Amino acid sequence: MNFIVIGTAHEFQNRDPGLEGILRAFLDQRYREPLVAIGEEFHDAIGESSLAQRLAFERHLCWCNIDMTDREKADAGILQEQEARRKMVQAGIAFRVASDDLREDAWVEKLVRPGSGTTLVVCGYVHFEPLMKKLRSRGHTTDDSRVYLHTVPQILLPGRPSQTPVSGVCDVSQGHA
Repeated sequence: MNFIVIGTAHEFQNRDPGLEGILRAFLDQRYREPLVAIGEEFHDAIGESSLAQRLAFERHLCWCNIDMTDREKADAGILQEQEARRKMVQAGIAFRVASDDLREDAWVEKLVRPGSGTTLVVCGYVHFEPLMKKLRSRGHTTDDSRVYLHTVPQILLPGRPSQTPVSGVCDVSQGHA
């Protein structure tokens, strides 16, 4: 399977002309394997619907929320950590917590279920590179992936002191963070 991963800021997912332009450009491309779906890390804070949902409907593509439900997070024992992260928001800094790996593993399982074709994936920037690595490790391609941000945040990892952030520098033209 082929995946096009777009890492972005969640506030863009509802209504951002730049993100919409990027999504439309990818939707208009021809792929070796036909474009069949859009998968998205989606939660209610984004709004009733996202740009990706509306474009999937417009293009008659399957749309799915790849994120875990609160019930799935609770069953996996990660709900509290994920909710606590939402309170750690700081301008210019993104926080990665240990349970993000478990969430991304669940996303990969949801994404690879259909079995063939190309899927466009929209996720938060902190998940961009780890998700691509997980998909590649399972033998899938992610060649056309991109980051769409106004500014690149620093990413703080679990277990690292706050004064040693991981650089969020990325090469947007190559889609690598």
